[in-house]
Formats: sequence, structure tokens, C-alpha cells
Amino acid sequence: MATIIFAFPAKGHDLLIDIEPAAAAVITEGDFVAKLTFNNPLLVVAGETNAELATKLVGSADWVNHEIEITGQVLFAQVRLSESGDYELRWQVVSSDGHPISGDSTFSLELAVASEDEGSSAPVFIGPALVEAASTDGGSLVGFYIGLAMVIIGVIFAPIGLIIRRRARRSEA
Repeated sequence: MATIIFAFPAKGHDLLIDIEPAAAAVITEGDFVAKLTFNNPLLVVAGETNAELATKLVGSADWVNHEIEITGQVLFAQVRLSESGDYELRWQVVSSDGHPISGDSTFSLELAVASEDEGSSAPVFIGPALVEAASTDGGSLVGFYIGLAMVIIGVIFAPIGLIIRRRARRSEA
């Protein structure tokens, strides 16, 4: 008995054909619109997109979801970042055939640093001098004790935070 097997090519899912910011791009504005273009219109049913786009600093575990809009085969996401560094971008959409597709990319953000006055090279000290200047009774130590309490709290909780972070990294591995 002969068995005949017909191999039909499987219809592939939709593909990402362009992404902005491009992979490994260096951008200088923290407020921008990410744009992902696909080869077919994305599935949107009754106004529900079932899509997402998120970013995070490389090395961080905190993904930030961004507001998205889908128009045909293009996903737009308003991204607002405030810290320079290397970022991971992760996306997921529902393709025109109803199957979810996803991917990721990386880019770098280099925010411009505000320039200092060239004539002033003295460091600006913000600390007890401001407390003394604001004090009207001349002998108040309230600011000193508040600052001291903040330092003590930092000394107590910083090692605890580091221990928790290390344990979390070990459990991920």
C-alpha cells in the first residue's frame, strides 16, 4: 500500500518589516514615537488591539508599558524615557491570521546634559548651607536631624536592597 504525502507550504505569520528606533540605534530625545511596521494589517477586533510595547533599561527588571495605537499595518507607541542608557524594547501583536507574534530590539538613549557656565568652575553645594540660610532663629538643628535620619535610613536599607536584588538575580539564573 502506497501512502502519498502532500506537503503544502505553511502560511507564515505576519512579519515585522521596519522598526523605529532601529535596532542598535542611538537616539537623543527621551520623548519619541516608536513605530513598528508589519507586512499585513494587524488584527483589531471591536477596538481591542491585544498588542503591547514595553521598554526597560538593560540590566533592570522593570518593564514599562507604553500607550499604543494601531493604524492598519503600523503600531505607534508614545515612549517617554528620562534616563540615558541602553534600552530593550519588547513588542507583541496579533497578526492578521489571528496568531500572536512578538519580538524585541535594543537601542541607546543619550540625553543631552545641560551645560554649565564656563566662568563658574566652583562646585555647587546643596546641603546644610541651605538649611542654615533658611533658618530664621539662627540655632535650629531641625534640618541637621532630618538629614541625619535620612542617612541612617539609607545605611540600614541599602544593604537590604542589595541582598534582595542579588537573590532575585540568582533565582532568575
